[in-house]
Amino acid sequence: MQGEVDLTPGLGYNEVVPITVQACGVAVKMSQHIDPIKPEVRALAPYTLKLHTYRIKLNQNENPFGFPEALKEEVWRRLRERDWARYPDFYLRDITERLAAFAGVPPDWVLVGNGSNELLQMTFLACLGRGDHLVVPVPTFSLYRLQGVAMGATVHEVPLTTPGFQLPVEQIIETARAHRARIVVLCSPNNPTGNPYTEAEVRRVLEESGSLVLLDEAYIEFAERNLRPLLDEYENLLILRTFSKAWALAGARVGYVLGRPKWLREIAKVKLPYGLNIFSETAAVVALEHPEVLMQQVRRIVELREALYDALRRIPGVHPYPSQTNFILCRFERPAEEVFAACLERGVLIRDVSRYPGLANHLRVSVGTEEENAALVACLTEALNAHP
Repeated sequence: MQGEVDLTPGLGYNEVVPITVQACGVAVKMSQHIDPIKPEVRALAPYTLKLHTYRIKLNQNENPFGFPEALKEEVWRRLRERDWARYPDFYLRDITERLAAFAGVPPDWVLVGNGSNELLQMTFLACLGRGDHLVVPVPTFSLYRLQGVAMGATVHEVPLTTPGFQLPVEQIIETARAHRARIVVLCSPNNPTGNPYTEAEVRRVLEESGSLVLLDEAYIEFAERNLRPLLDEYENLLILRTFSKAWALAGARVGYVLGRPKWLREIAKVKLPYGLNIFSETAAVVALEHPEVLMQQVRRIVELREALYDALRRIPGVHPYPSQTNFILCRFERPAEEVFAACLERGVLIRDVSRYPGLANHLRVSVGTEEENAALVACLTEALNAHP
């Protein structure tokens, strides 16, 4: 297509510039509007992943054992009995009631979504706009900042500067109060650092920030304890969870948020109808009927995590951090991009997080099967010895 645009200065937003375009040899009249994309979005870099060829995939913190075959068969059986021509249950009553029982809350304290990322976006859409403020400790999951900026909010990033990435409670509270922040986001255990925040730290933020606190517990099943009991005490708390990690359903995209009904009712107003398809809903319901099967996998992953941590500590030039997730953050004495490339050459894909704030020369490795972890250790040992 060819055409010319007269970019005349001084055009108002609703004014248009006529242009003529040749399409398939036919002259087509068009009107060129002023750029409709928000400047905040124009300035963003998208959340994306590079495509790589690999033998062993340890970059996205997935359950390495997969969804059990027996449970898959039960999902297929139920799906064959469902009418695919009909919409899902508008209220998702079955999964909502099962999640409520699992979490120990009333059903109207649960909102289910198409992955926890959708629920994060819905919460921001309901709460944030231009002129509002969001507080996030960094480094953490980059989508918090991206979505906050996309909504037009000002995002205040508070650095995790201590060696163990402890939560800077005083700075979080001071920043939230100074800017009357609508939301403070805390990821615990935190991605990509792997450490949880303490109950005392989260309590202080809940009590003193004056903000709604969104607690992302995506990795909570791998941790020693969760902070769900705080929901009973603090109405300004929302807890975000996912089936993508411990529940081995990353491909199904199922998430849920726990909180007071007065917040969830408002957030649900911006939810697209029928966001969770019948396949994802059925898989999650089957998983909730057999939590012991998935939690047995979780216990094994925790055992493998501790063994991998010990093995990584013994490799010269590798400094792993303790973790309560299904991944381990490591600092390297060599440039991170070189170590990443050396592993990829050997067929092992890990995650380069060296561009995150404060994480120069850091890489993140997911916990795999025993065989995958052994291959990772051998790969790192060989790569670091080959390039002293």
